[in-house]
Amino acid sequence: MWMNQIFERFVEESPLTVMMRVLLEKALAPKALDELFEQTAQVQYTRELLFSQLVELMCLVTCGIQPERECSLPRALREA
Repeated sequence: MWMNQIFERFVEESPLTVMMRVLLEKALAPKALDELFEQTAQVQYTRELLFSQLVELMCLVTCGIQPERECSLPRALREA
């Protein structure tokens, strides 16, 4: 399969990048983040935006993938 060939090339040429990607995907897994929030939140609550969505949004803005946090918010939340 051609995807395996591309992935193998990344592993060979940039293993640290591949390891960091796997680490971040595990550490920032949406289900795990939402469970952690539910277990530790004292006053906070979930209404329209899940904690995992907020983490994803902040990652996109911090990494420069989305220029501003307002541009990344779902339309329903921006209009509220």
